[in-house]
Amino acid sequence: EPVDISVAAAATGDARGILGMAVTSSTDGGALTVLLQGIIRADANFPALTIGAAVFASTTGDIVVTQPTTTDHVIRIIGHALTADEIHFKPDAVWTTHT
Repeated sequence: EPVDISVAAAATGDARGILGMAVTSSTDGGALTVLLQGIIRADANFPALTIGAAVFASTTGDIVVTQPTTTDHVIRIIGHALTADEIHFKPDAVWTTHT
């Protein structure tokens, strides 16, 4: 299930638990390879990254480079940019929300 930073705690897609990054495509119910920690490159799927900058979980299951600011949305760093197209995916265990 794609993560959604705007859902309530314990809801499907809650971004506060363990996270993984899909590294292969699949169909609903099909096999899928998931990265729990490591380096991932996605030239066409990642936004333009700034080397060394944090990347965050988003409301769409993608990554974003701007910290979320919407009330009750989860703020969670999921990695850092190594290049303009590559991140070290290592979700931080700490999260917060705006009130």
